[in-house]
Amino acid sequence: MPHVLDEPPSRLMGTLSIMGFAAEINLRDTANALGKRNLTVLENVPEKNAKQSRLRAEIEEQVVEEMSRSTVGTRERRKLVLVSQVALMFERMGSRTVDIAQFCDRLIREPKPSRVTEIKKLIEHAVYMTDRAATGLLEEDIDMAKMAAEQKLAATELNGQIHRELTLLMASGGEVAVRAELLLRIVSKTNEIIDEAGQLAQDVLNFLDRPEL
Repeated sequence: MPHVLDEPPSRLMGTLSIMGFAAEINLRDTANALGKRNLTVLENVPEKNAKQSRLRAEIEEQVVEEMSRSTVGTRERRKLVLVSQVALMFERMGSRTVDIAQFCDRLIREPKPSRVTEIKKLIEHAVYMTDRAATGLLEEDIDMAKMAAEQKLAATELNGQIHRELTLLMASGGEVAVRAELLLRIVSKTNEIIDEAGQLAQDVLNFLDRPEL
């Protein structure tokens, strides 16, 4: 994502970019930590997420300030509403990343963790989608928004595959079922991020497809 836009309100877009970059990096690091069984990285996830609520509050203040300007037109107001939606998505993404990291920590400590490659890939889908959807709004780039929407199809297909495999493992009982349950919790939190990013991508597409409003 860009760090700042050269068009007003640049301070608002800059804050949103910082928030998004932090959320995406934290989730990506969590996925890599799962693949490498790195407990230290997972333990640092909550601390790295600590500023997200404050950043979202700053964004909401800036949105209200921009909305109050008499020169703001209908299209600008629509974009500001989407900016607020993106900030909320990133805040939720951060909270879900903390949950995912905790589940990953428990999974790694299990004697025989399994299916982590597919889970890591699903998390990477989530990072990709949020980045493309948000960048589509910030840069008003319809191609970016389309990439996010198209990625939803691949993520949904992978999710179905993972669920089928984990359902079979759950039926085995014992330690295998315990691991499968942890994996399902990670998948569930990841899919919440994917679903929200997919909805944002569609909202951005609707915004960019109707520039006259």
